[in-house]
Amino acid sequence: MEEVKEIMTKIYEMTKNSEGVSRDQMGDLMKLLDPTTVKLIQNETLEFIKVNKNHLPMYYIPGDEFPYGPEEEN
Repeated sequence: MEEVKEIMTKIYEMTKNSEGVSRDQMGDLMKLLDPTTVKLIQNETLEFIKVNKNHLPMYYIPGDEFPYGPEEEN
């Protein structure tokens, strides 16, 4: 998974100054991944959650305070 390693290196470089990665930046990084790799990551994440449901309270899932998905026009 050389492509994942390269993207992780880019993320590391982007966050060295204690700055996060924006949703736009994350979207750009996701475009660098092969669709098969994205599906593999999604499936493995879902499997982890199914097996380790006791971990769910440790994760913060943002609500409406953060923009996500397609932006609606006003």
